[in-house]
Amino acid sequence: MQPRINIAIKAARAAAEYIVHSQEKLLFDKEQGQDADQVYQVVCSGAERAIVYHLEKAYPGDTITTRLQGSVQKGEEGEWIIDAIQGQPLFTRGLTGHVITMSYVVAGKVEHALVLNPHTKDEFYASKGRGAYLNNTRIRTSTARTLEKATVAAQFPVTDRTAPYLSGQLAIFSEIAEKGARVVMQDAPALMLANAAAGRLDAAWGIKLQEWEMQASLFIAKEAGCLFANFDGSPNIENGDVLCANARLFKVLLPILNKHLS
Repeated sequence: MQPRINIAIKAARAAAEYIVHSQEKLLFDKEQGQDADQVYQVVCSGAERAIVYHLEKAYPGDTITTRLQGSVQKGEEGEWIIDAIQGQPLFTRGLTGHVITMSYVVAGKVEHALVLNPHTKDEFYASKGRGAYLNNTRIRTSTARTLEKATVAAQFPVTDRTAPYLSGQLAIFSEIAEKGARVVMQDAPALMLANAAAGRLDAAWGIKLQEWEMQASLFIAKEAGCLFANFDGSPNIENGDVLCANARLFKVLLPILNKHLS
């Protein structure tokens, strides 16, 4: 395991412990009439500080950027990009499935990445050229060849960005269901993509994702043998549309997504 991944895991574990403890308090605060979004901001900021504390000590020469606080340390080496609680709706309702994501970027390229689920303790991580791992075990993507009996993951349109794609998404669900596939919904894009990397899911796609929602997981997925691209097959995913799957299933799903979502 690479030193930066070691430190990232240590930092994320500290944040995860804080998040789980705080989520229990959040449910009580909601019962007392406190605004859940405000409590989320407080907890997420605290989790970010827990992560930053470890990174600042270990790597004073790195830049550190968090989702809520922005740039908290300027450096001349690489940059840490941190999302302490991805999956806010799940967190604020006391549900599991939200994750911590961390990426280490040098010259615009990810070199290390971590996705950690605070409740299940699952730790997905990868370093450039060294493969991908889940809880210290090497992972590879699914070997599914067809949609028959495949399990795939997607978002269900619930935001202003994804609402225009509702009819297309429903058409996809109908088409792949007829081919024998099962669809699950995961509110944190990073987790569904990481599960595709680990072969727990056979494929996953996201619509209009932000870079921080997919950066760490797609790096892990690539190291695990996944392909990913825009719905038109382009490697440019700056618009946030992305399909991630093993090579065989990628070729099956891409034309379907292109037909209904492009």
